[in-house]
Amino acid sequence: MSLDTAGIALPSVGQEPVDQSVVEFFIPGTPVQQGSKTAFVVGTRAVVTDQNKATLKPWRATVAAHADRGVTFDRPVCVELTFVMPRPQRPRWNVPAVKPDIDKLVRAVLDGFTDAGLLADDARVVRLLAVEEYAGDDNPVGVHVAVTA
Repeated sequence: MSLDTAGIALPSVGQEPVDQSVVEFFIPGTPVQQGSKTAFVVGTRAVVTDQNKATLKPWRATVAAHADRGVTFDRPVCVELTFVMPRPQRPRWNVPAVKPDIDKLVRAVLDGFTDAGLLADDARVVRLLAVEEYAGDDNPVGVHVAVTA
């Protein structure tokens, strides 16, 4: 893949140019937070693992599958994420101001974007809006995504 001077991925020969200034999509499923790391030594090498890897790994794979748009942003971007969380039977507030932490939810999604190649590096994110809300009849559990160059 070649990039132009603005860091935009150029289409391959014979492909139509794609508008790469905005990418929007929905990732269905219950969002999973990027957990804390645990390190331990095996023999002479250090091993670092996520504490919640059993749920995190499939979630990041889901994020990567939905984020694989054939577009790679290698320039400053704005990312908007709306996390739609399952509604408990008796919520304490009208919004999910409870665990999982929104910053850890964001980390998992941005890492999934990098895994998919949507972002060359999550360091390209210069503006971030993250919102949590409860699911409803016309708003299923998952994440609404908008990435704007």
